[in-house]
Amino acid sequence: MSDDLQSIVLTPAGLYLPLVAALILASVRAPRGVDISARTKLIEAFLIGIACQCAHMIEEFVTGFHLLFPPLFGLAPLSGELFVGFNVFWLGVWALSVIGVLHGSRAAYFPIWFFALVFCPKQNIYLIVSFWLC
Repeated sequence: MSDDLQSIVLTPAGLYLPLVAALILASVRAPRGVDISARTKLIEAFLIGIACQCAHMIEEFVTGFHLLFPPLFGLAPLSGELFVGFNVFWLGVWALSVIGVLHGSRAAYFPIWFFALVFCPKQNIYLIVSFWLC
């Protein structure tokens, strides 16, 4: 396997378990908010989360995260195009899931579960650790 392909497959490996968990949760759990007001509240909170993730992605790109993180695991750095493309892909999936939630689609909850499982705990841990270290 080439170094670039290995980096592409292995760098986001920490996201694979939450991805599978989100798929399971979306398939076995029925959405609780069947009325439009509950879905609207979910969407409002989710859009705030997406905006925070946009800012976080920009911060990672500007600080060179895509170049510095993979070598920690012996992988080749990711190109800026690949890093941005990966993040923009997920931002698009999350934006489209908002439309699905508005229409009551059960499948639209998969990206929301994934977002909640990956980014909410991670951001809280980062905040706690950064305040603890400072």
